[in-house]
Amino acid sequence: MSAPGWLPRLGRWLRAMRSRQRARAELRAMNDLELRDLGLGRSDVPSVLAGCFDRRPAH
Repeated sequence: MSAPGWLPRLGRWLRAMRSRQRARAELRAMNDLELRDLGLGRSDVPSVLAGCFDRRPAH
């Protein structure tokens, strides 16, 4: 694969990685009260970062 093909993908991947790192840092910097205000618990943070957090209550 030539540089014009993979270089833009690398740039998108790096931007997404930086965005995930910022989100992780922001969520980890919050205290339990701040997380609760968002409807989250400390144990929910990994699910939120992975993109698989489901806020709907289980029936």
